[in-house]
Amino acid sequence: MTLVKICGIKNEQTLGLLSECGVDYAGFVFAPSKRQVTAAAAGEMLRAVPEHPPAVGVFVNPTIGELTQVLAEAPLAVIQLHGQETPAFCQEVKERFSLPVWKAMAVGKEDTADRLAAYANSVDAFLFDTYDPAQAGGTGKRFTWEDIPGLREACQGITEVIAGGIHAGNVTELIERYQPAVIDLSSGVETDGEKDSQKIRELMERVKGHG
Repeated sequence: MTLVKICGIKNEQTLGLLSECGVDYAGFVFAPSKRQVTAAAAGEMLRAVPEHPPAVGVFVNPTIGELTQVLAEAPLAVIQLHGQETPAFCQEVKERFSLPVWKAMAVGKEDTADRLAAYANSVDAFLFDTYDPAQAGGTGKRFTWEDIPGLREACQGITEVIAGGIHAGNVTELIERYQPAVIDLSSGVETDGEKDSQKIRELMERVKGHG
């Protein structure tokens, strides 16, 4: 069964809908972005929806101090690092906070598979997203899915998360052809930059149809 993470949650209504629809992870963006939220706001949302999916905090090149500050206010279940964080930093984050670490890898910039081995003992999942020189993820652009089998092999048993350009119209193709462990969406379930409840429901219906 492919698990689903929906990222860029900004209000408790959307968070409640994720719980209702059986979404597996809720993503909160703490890095500069149109979807950015404060630690205090994320904490309030998580307290308002006690049955929320596990919360994933998305960061770009944070300091340990910044992570400590966010975790003091928002009970995260996963730390997702979306910048140029080193294997040593990922290891430090894992050990200091005793939380799983997901490391984003841009697909299309260079030979992504060759970079994975250095992180093998430092992370719990690799998140593959489409390379964009202007922003770290959330572009809504799809990378070449034919690369997925090679990326999965390079993961050597570490969980793979597929992101970039996924939506209800193509998620069936993705699951049927490649059976990813986890998929990650943001703009693919939005209308005019805001989460769309109908798109979220439709996506989850299609994912569950392949359970």
